[in-house]
Amino acid sequence: MLKKIALLAISAALALTLSACGGGQAEPLETLESPDSSGIELAPVDRSQFDDNLDGLCKYMEENQAVIGEKVEMSYKEIGALAGWRYLFKFDGSTVQVEFYEYDLENLDEKGQDCIHSVQEKGFFTILGNDVPATLAGKYLMIYTDADQDEVNTAQKEKVNQLFLDFAK
Repeated sequence: MLKKIALLAISAALALTLSACGGGQAEPLETLESPDSSGIELAPVDRSQFDDNLDGLCKYMEENQAVIGEKVEMSYKEIGALAGWRYLFKFDGSTVQVEFYEYDLENLDEKGQDCIHSVQEKGFFTILGNDVPATLAGKYLMIYTDADQDEVNTAQKEKVNQLFLDFAK
């Protein structure tokens, strides 16, 4: 029990730290409905309909109901990326933050090289003294933060992760 409380506290602190990079959220968060709540399972939208850039990735993830709400530009230079966007929304009663970044793999600066290498080797990178779990797919990086680790939220995270990986193929 103590371990779960510590994990929740760390996750909340990480979410607050990361959200500080992109500015505050003044409006109420939109809610992404669980597929189980509607009873309708949607077929994924084909990746080929979207441009191979960060905006195309964001539109693909929106169309596949992996994220919802207004995207906010993130501070991306600290990790050597070309650009970055964040979505902040509610899912199954939990606040979820999903960030997407694009890199120019042919022209990475030192920060970009360090970040990419760390994610490839360890599955996370360190910023502001925090280890940030991330997924790398080609020239894209995704950070998915959800303090709730129940079955529904874990399944959603896996779905989003698979859509992200499928986009970069």
